[in-house]
Amino acid sequence: MVKPNATRALAIAAATGLLGAAAFAVHELAHHLLRREGAALLGPVSKVIVLALFALLLVLACRHLCMLGLAAWDHWMSVAIEAEHAGRLPSVSIIVPAYNEATMIGTVLKSLLAIDYPNFEIVVVDDGSSDRTYLHALPYQRRRPDVECRVLAKPNGGKFDALNHGIAHARGEFVVCIDGDSMVHPQALRHCIARFADPRVGAVAGNVRVANRGSPWSAMQALEYVAGYGLAKRAQSAAGVVSIVPGPLGAFRKSALAAVQGYDGDSYAEDFDLTVKLLGAGWHVVYEPRAIVFTEAPERTLELLRQRYRWTRGSLQALRKRRHRLFSPRRSPLRFVALWYLGAEHLALPALHIGAQLLFVGGGLLFDLHPVLVCWWLQLIVLECAVLTFCVAIEDESPWLLALSPLFRAVYMVVLDAARLLAAAEEFAAVGMSWDKVARLGRLKVQS
Repeated sequence: MVKPNATRALAIAAATGLLGAAAFAVHELAHHLLRREGAALLGPVSKVIVLALFALLLVLACRHLCMLGLAAWDHWMSVAIEAEHAGRLPSVSIIVPAYNEATMIGTVLKSLLAIDYPNFEIVVVDDGSSDRTYLHALPYQRRRPDVECRVLAKPNGGKFDALNHGIAHARGEFVVCIDGDSMVHPQALRHCIARFADPRVGAVAGNVRVANRGSPWSAMQALEYVAGYGLAKRAQSAAGVVSIVPGPLGAFRKSALAAVQGYDGDSYAEDFDLTVKLLGAGWHVVYEPRAIVFTEAPERTLELLRQRYRWTRGSLQALRKRRHRLFSPRRSPLRFVALWYLGAEHLALPALHIGAQLLFVGGGLLFDLHPVLVCWWLQLIVLECAVLTFCVAIEDESPWLLALSPLFRAVYMVVLDAARLLAAAEEFAAVGMSWDKVARLGRLKVQS
């Protein structure tokens, strides 16, 4: 019988072979078209569109290749980090902010009590829930004699306030913040804390994975998370500038949190805002792929779009708070570059994707563009599929996700980019909004 890891390796190898064949076929097709048809017959408008589209595709391709190189570098350079930390297991406080999490809080606490780490406590903060969250959490205070689990209750003040309340009551040297619907892997805490062996590290981003993959949208989100963490997070981690410590699992040096005065409540993306504050204060923020946490993803189109709408607007709110630093490179060159990079990620990149799509489709319909454009576009799709294959392999994820790769780029990311641009337009127009909590589906189970 073929072992599961061998089966996975064969599947990855087969996908790589198919991508190689596809790349060769597209290259030969482009070469054939260029030999058969020149560009001399194109009109002036068509030539402008061709050149503009070529430039857009070239920028996207260069971005993929640069991030791929950084991600690979981070993977190979971080293998021995845990060995450097051997022997030291400092105290850790796990903070769980909970608002109307009665259906999930018991399952979440079971997963936390199963963590393999000798020196930690759990602090549950019931943020004025209107359901039975507090009563469902109370029985877990005495489930494990060597782990103190405290359940605190406070009036509703928002997630940021609940997190700050928990941090204020934390007794550990390090703080781990998780969402009320997150299932933490038993070994996640050890891997997170190992990264703090470097005194420059102020925060560690965990590896968020989608647990519910039964619907098309949730399966696409699973692939999106794999791509985001396997490529972007690893590339950023190579320089110690991970742009966001995710809500489902983020570890912090308590002294670093104190230095930046914890979470702020003036944006709808408190995790992004805190990460930017830590980076601005000079702390390194890294990614730990072995610190796995499972979360639920929205399964309905409207809920997914509402979630991304809030994330985008919250991120832009955090950047607008620091807009005066966008034009002061001398005060902090690193912060200046980082803020422009984050702004480009949230605004320029979605605009680039949508602009390229519109130029490609609109130009093809209105003008008789050169057929080699199709080959350029196919080459970019093949490159992106190759990047996704790298991410699935390096993140040790299911190869079946690769079957979604073409649809992921051609449909899913276009929909998300359009939602991000709409959210950005409404943010700059100061359209009112409120916190939109995604409904819990109860799909999570304790991971072993």
